[in-house]
Formats: sequence, C-alpha cells, structure tokens
Amino acid sequence: MHTLAKSDPRHYLPVLQKSLWFAQLPPSAAQDLLREATVLHLGAGQQLFLRGDSFDGIYCVAEGGLRLTGIAPNGQENLLSVISPPTWFGEIAFFDGLPRTHDAQAVGPTVLLRVSPARLQGLISADPQWTFRLAVLMAQKTRLLFFALEAITRLDTQAKIARVIAMTLTQGGTAVPDLAASSSALNQGSLAETLGMTRQTVAAGLKALQDQGIVKLGYRRITVIDWARLCDVAKIDAECPAPGLHQEHLPS
Repeated sequence: MHTLAKSDPRHYLPVLQKSLWFAQLPPSAAQDLLREATVLHLGAGQQLFLRGDSFDGIYCVAEGGLRLTGIAPNGQENLLSVISPPTWFGEIAFFDGLPRTHDAQAVGPTVLLRVSPARLQGLISADPQWTFRLAVLMAQKTRLLFFALEAITRLDTQAKIARVIAMTLTQGGTAVPDLAASSSALNQGSLAETLGMTRQTVAAGLKALQDQGIVKLGYRRITVIDWARLCDVAKIDAECPAPGLHQEHLPS
C-alpha cells in the first residue's frame, strides 16, 4: 500500500477524523479542504502568531500542541488554553476581520495544517456552504467558552481541574478522546496557569483525583485511568463528545 508523504495533508487523515467537525463534513468537502491545505512544521517554543497579527488563515494541529496565551495589564503572561490534535482554529478572525486575539506558541515539535486566506476564499467561491461550515466550527468554540464560564462560577476546585483535563482531551467536546494515549500537553504548571490557581492547590486536587483512581500522575504528564468517573467529577456527560454532536444541515 502506498504511504503518503508527511508533506501531504492526507497523511494526517487518521488524526483529522477524530475531529467531529472534520469527520462530519461531506466527503467531497473534506477532500477539498485537504487539497487546499499545506503542512507547516514548528519547533519547540516557536511562535505561530502573536496577538494583534492579521488573519493568515485557519489551522489544524496534526501533531504536537500549542499554548494559547495572553498578556495581562501588568505584563504577566496568562495561559488561556493548550490545544492538541485534531483541533481546528483561527476562524474567528476570518469572520470579523480583526487581528488575532492571543499568542500561539508550539509546546514541542508541532505539525500544523494551514489553509491560507486566498485558498479559503477559493473554497467559499466554489462552494458558499463553507461559510456555514466555518460558522459551525466557531459555534463549537462558543460552547467551550460556556463550559469554562460555568466552571468558574459554580464548580469546586477538584471539579474545575477534572473539567479542564476532560475538555483538553476532547478539545472542548469537539474531538473524540484518544484514551489509549490519554496524556495531554497539560501538566500541573499549565493547569495552575489555566485555572488561575496556585500550584499547591492544583497539586492537592490532582493528588485527590489520583487517590480515587481517576488519573495517574507522572513527570509532566497526566494520564486518565477512569474516563467515566473523571467526567462525573467534572459534571459533564461521560459520552461527551456525543457521536451526533453535529450533522451538516445546510440552510436553504
């Protein structure tokens, strides 16, 4: 069987199919998207874009991961999220035409798929339903935002930690969690940054989850042992993301 080169976006199709958004595209649309994509490699710590940069296309994390950060008024960097395969992102600036909302930096050797603005416009010109499809992608991010707001307002410390772990593994409910490789780019330090907690508080919460047999802690590594119980602590549906989260219903 012919093996696709790593410079060919189709090489990453097994990873991309774990994205509910991508997997539920019409087959012809998915093929068109990959045909317009190019493969981009980043080294550890390399910047993809900075807050304030102009829109330069949409991306998908195929390997590795990205830290999304912002700068507080006092100059301190705040970790907003850690994204990993198979997350598609960057569509917000496509819709509003405004600059990037945050900094994006590779947490290790990272492979991205990029669809440039010109190629994106080509897709839309050939098939106007791409505007709707990108709107669905952005709506999924809105759902993630609501999950985060809910966690801030009503969950206890342990539930907040469990929810961040679960949402990272499913990329906010937009990807099927790979529980055979259920470690993520999250660790004690990044959890503390994401939640705005001290490392001591996060360490105590993680130890409690480990003592319950829900996670296993290793060096810069958090592995989920019991997915259902993690979701129970996080107060989310253990079936999240549901296989039928979205089916493409095109507007008339």
